Amino acid sequence: MATEYRVISDWRCLSAAHKARKIERHLNNLSAEGWEFVALDSMTWWGFDVGYYLVLKRPASKTTSSQP
Repeated sequence: MATEYRVISDWRCLSAAHKARKIERHLNNLSAEGWEFVALDSMTWWGFDVGYYLVLKRPASKTTSSQP
């Protein structure tokens, strides 16, 4: 079975709480569509944590062709 992956990058997180709210919102919205959490990586700029990369996966939807 094939798997789809999705990477979401978000930046300008002003605090750890702000970052957590953004991640939670993405996960809540996309989990309803069947996406599952895979990984989270911090995005840094000159040593400051400014954002993140969120990796999600779900089983690929099969396209079925109708037969006459």
